[in-house]
Amino acid sequence: MTLPTLHQLITQGDLDGFTQALQDGADPNQLDSVMGNAPLHIAAQRSETAFVKTLLEHGAFINLQVPKHGVTPLMVAVWHRKPAVVECLLADKYINVEISSHFGLKAQQLIDFGAADDDRFGQQQAEQIRALFEQHHKQQLKQQATMEAFNIVTAASSSDQEKAARLRALSQQQTLNATSPVTSSGNDEHTAVMVAARDGLVASLRQLMDLGGDQQIPDHYMKAIPLHKAAYNGHAAVIELLADYPGFQETLNAQGPNNGYTPLHDAIWHGHLKAAQALIEAGADIELRAYDGTTPLELAKQYQYQEIAELLGSNK
Repeated sequence: MTLPTLHQLITQGDLDGFTQALQDGADPNQLDSVMGNAPLHIAAQRSETAFVKTLLEHGAFINLQVPKHGVTPLMVAVWHRKPAVVECLLADKYINVEISSHFGLKAQQLIDFGAADDDRFGQQQAEQIRALFEQHHKQQLKQQATMEAFNIVTAASSSDQEKAARLRALSQQQTLNATSPVTSSGNDEHTAVMVAARDGLVASLRQLMDLGGDQQIPDHYMKAIPLHKAAYNGHAAVIELLADYPGFQETLNAQGPNNGYTPLHDAIWHGHLKAAQALIEAGADIELRAYDGTTPLELAKQYQYQEIAELLGSNK
């Protein structure tokens, strides 16, 4: 098996050549053709962190799973008992410790793999790694606790009006536009504004925007902005509300990097006539093409949404 260039440079310990290759345009996420390991999976096996840090600086996907077995770089570092690398990966804001491999185990569940009970050094390494995961968990809880606005809008037991009242009484607003940690919660890297727009919490969203909410901050999963979420879920009232605040024009025709859909595409995708109408009336571009090659009108015809197609046709 011939490894790709970056993989080879890591195995050779050639950091200078490795860094130069990345600067010259080598793909930090290239997979080998046999297992599907990315350079970061190989780097995570080493005891030092230089290759890992360099890859992350050049855009390596920290949570990339090997196609064969679903192992992430963090899992590799834990499995190979590399505390320094585990610490480095856990310090990254995008690390996701909740990912499961194809054989059903998360990174933390691999701590005790390999080291025998009488392996003193191995057990010491395992304890180091276990402590790092505990520290990471505590830091996430601490971060989450400070996000007052986010915690208010995600409270399942409160109505929209109750949430809006609590938002008006916020004790501090420093974390108003903070993004939630990556925990596989469904709210990863969401702001309070994102959650309110997604869930159609009009009263809460109005209060957030009056306090200085930012509607241009994307989420973790799709790098979508609040307007995408509102359109996707058919919340026409949310769209109309956001149109009255700064940042709306900057996001009105934003194309998501996952599929190239604009908010208008997202509204049409699921047949939300009123949401599509709100976006069109706000001046959405009806000619932009998504990655699948469709304009909004073509997408409406593809999914046989006749009313939306007629609406778009009359606005051409």
